[in-house]
Amino acid sequence: MKVTTARKPSQKTRTFCKRLSKFTGWEYITRGKSSLSSFDDGILLLVGESRGNPANFKFFLNGECFLSIRANVSIEQNIAPGQEPVIEGDSALAHALCNATGFNIGGNSDRVIRVSDERIEFIHKDVALIVLKVIGIRGKGFA
Repeated sequence: MKVTTARKPSQKTRTFCKRLSKFTGWEYITRGKSSLSSFDDGILLLVGESRGNPANFKFFLNGECFLSIRANVSIEQNIAPGQEPVIEGDSALAHALCNATGFNIGGNSDRVIRVSDERIEFIHKDVALIVLKVIGIRGKGFA
């Protein structure tokens, strides 16, 4: 899976994408002037922004957006690379993220993506490193 930004991202959004890629093990790609069609080989997470902050998370497969999440983001600490995370939660959003990311629901890992209908927390050894407060969700299975 790959992570990139919308065109001309703020420094906060670039930093967020780099930290998210370290947490998840996904490949961060600097987008530059590339069109989305140049990323058609697999799943892509496009991180957009609002007022200079990361706020829109769109998952694409073969150029088609299949899941879109709007959220307020807070980053608590720097993040180092580590083992693959697991998803914790039983909501529709948790299952959608499982399908989008390929991460397993449940299991043992020092890294957990805890998902509820209101929040997505990226946790390492019981410390929340990234918190997304979900504002809206669109995609298959969501109203």
